Amino acid sequence: MKHYLKKTALFLLCCSLVFAGTAIPMSANAATGENTTTNQSITSEGETSANIKDITFAPCKDVSQVDFTWYSNNKTSDPEVQIALKSDMTGSEFPESKAKSFKGSKSDGNDGYVSNKVTVTDLKQATEYVYRVGDGTTWSSVNNYTTQNISSGFSFLFAGDPQIGAGGDINKDTTGWVDSVKKVTDKFPTSSFILSIGDQVNNGKELNGQTNELEYDGYFKPEQIKNIPVAAIPGNHEGYGVGHITHFNSPNMSDKYGIFTNNGYESDNSNGTTGNDYYFVYGNTLFMMLNSNDINAEDHKEFMQQAIAANPDAKWRVVGMHHSIYSSANHETDADIAARRVTHPQVFQELGVDVVLDGHDHCYTRSYQMENDQAVSGKDDTSVTDPNGVLYITANSASGSKYYEIQEPNYNNYYEAKKEQDKVPTFSNISVTDKSFTISTYRTDNMTSIDSYTINKTNSHKNVSRIAGQDRYETAAKISQNNWDEAGAAVLVSGQSFADALSAAPFAKSKNAPILLTSSDTLSDSTKAELSRLKVRTVYIIGGTGVVSDSIENSLRNMKLVVKRISGNDRYATSLAVAKQIGSPKQVFIASGEGFADGLSVSSYASLSGSPILLTNGKELSSDILEYVKDNSSTPYVIGGEGVVDDSIVSGLGAERISGTDRYSTNLAVLDKFDGKYDMSNIYLASGNDFADALSGSAAAGEKNAPIVLVGGSDLSNTKNYIQKKLNGVGQITILGGEASIPQNTANELLQ
Repeated sequence: MKHYLKKTALFLLCCSLVFAGTAIPMSANAATGENTTTNQSITSEGETSANIKDITFAPCKDVSQVDFTWYSNNKTSDPEVQIALKSDMTGSEFPESKAKSFKGSKSDGNDGYVSNKVTVTDLKQATEYVYRVGDGTTWSSVNNYTTQNISSGFSFLFAGDPQIGAGGDINKDTTGWVDSVKKVTDKFPTSSFILSIGDQVNNGKELNGQTNELEYDGYFKPEQIKNIPVAAIPGNHEGYGVGHITHFNSPNMSDKYGIFTNNGYESDNSNGTTGNDYYFVYGNTLFMMLNSNDINAEDHKEFMQQAIAANPDAKWRVVGMHHSIYSSANHETDADIAARRVTHPQVFQELGVDVVLDGHDHCYTRSYQMENDQAVSGKDDTSVTDPNGVLYITANSASGSKYYEIQEPNYNNYYEAKKEQDKVPTFSNISVTDKSFTISTYRTDNMTSIDSYTINKTNSHKNVSRIAGQDRYETAAKISQNNWDEAGAAVLVSGQSFADALSAAPFAKSKNAPILLTSSDTLSDSTKAELSRLKVRTVYIIGGTGVVSDSIENSLRNMKLVVKRISGNDRYATSLAVAKQIGSPKQVFIASGEGFADGLSVSSYASLSGSPILLTNGKELSSDILEYVKDNSSTPYVIGGEGVVDDSIVSGLGAERISGTDRYSTNLAVLDKFDGKYDMSNIYLASGNDFADALSGSAAAGEKNAPIVLVGGSDLSNTKNYIQKKLNGVGQITILGGEASIPQNTANELLQ
């Protein structure tokens, strides 16, 4: 049950807050940007800001945006942020005539307060701003925000478990937090933001029946929090009480992944206010912020795959989560931590995560580079170059509100490279460039370093992600999710009989449509859901009723979709029917309709060039296909060796054959033939034996002008050489399908 403070107590509480950051009261020195300690500031219009508190702002979608949040008593007016160049200030007057105004939304907060959220855009790098928040009439004091020049890199601050209230004395914990924040921002004044890794507040018995607003007020007490963005995630203690997402404004938050209800160890008592997984991009780095109260690694994997697909060029991938995977103190052996240790490292490894930043255990720990759950090396180097595996950093408390003892002080676990418990608050400064990622950790009593570690990365590093579902139908839907936000049309093909689907990729490209799979008579839930998400209006079925039955058509029409079927008497006639939908191509590709690998090899280039794929039984072409090729004066190419397409077809067409000794060398021969036509910042890897995932991926590859590389066989050397040679700089490699299609050890061998 919520306990509400009386109005008088609220007023005194608000007046006790420091709204300075760089506050501008009526004193002359405020115009110089000096911090003040005035309890109540007055704006230039003379309105009081006493009813505005807990101002903070967070990194947004990119460096040009920030997301503001604050609490106020105003329940009627729309929230507003005004921001201007600091150089436009005249004395203590906020330059309203030169300011930009941004409006947002409001919702219910704690204790009868209103939570206000506004996004500010169009910020420039290396620029000094002043801002105020309010409702158009009543304003906060004026605060400074200076954006950083990140052209050659950036730095940010990493804080673990402030947990205001955990020490049993909110004021004492607040004092420790204020001291730490001031010291680290003084030492590192060009930091771009603070990453706060959860348990911002305690939500515990120290409240004595009061609400947790006293703890949140303590967390937002440092003046510097009004001057530097804060990216926060929920910890387990945010699940013990309400309010986290009403105090923080997080971009790109999932409505599906990272939802905390009951994880089998703890239940959500926050009334659904812990928030879900979210991400943001800052400079060259993708930050994926996970609500680790959701213990399901597959949920987080789904979310991260989407974030990575949306930001394939990020040089570094960083995960922020509260619960420690590899730590050294009390929580090290907790059952829920042990459960995460079984599932999470494999996901981070598979998705190419560089660093995981976490907290929870109130003791500093740095892991070795961990490949899945194994240390890559037992040697504690302070600098590594292009390492395998993932680095895990567990932060100590940044406020000193609570510490846990190291469990084995004289023994190192298999993952522990460094552990430290001096029972003083710590903070990390993390510096990021295109070539290095350095974590330097300091004790804040005297600001001396306790640890430093650098990951160096050369230009050969590759970003790798895997798109996979529980079955081929879900995989196809996920491939679509990773490449299309919306589509007016979709192409539906059989997930059991692949021949008709071979010709579908160029047609799908012409319609800007994904390829989805279906069984012969039942439309899967994942396919239905994806059609709805895409807001599809028209579905093109490729193939006759023998492979995609009338019942599928009926299901689609029941979804109020327009259905068009493209088919022929057999697979060869179907490929011709599809070709005729494309138009008059300059070139055509002839491939076997009995085997599927060769047609898949050329599907991406056929898509981007608008060239149909026509199928043959290997011995002859139908008269209708011959007539089509001649009527269009198309340049013909035959894909595959004489064993799959007879020489008589090549000579009869005057075609050029592109082939190798097997399907994999034929695949590379196709890629070499059309070298220069692909966008080599992306490569798709697909199984050369299990074709369903590659069929779905052919539309995505065509959409991105990316090659499809077939993987399989006993000798991977030629495929590996191609990937190493052709992938431009920091490129994206996407593995289509699960480990049953392409095992992770095979992928690792190719990408080493």
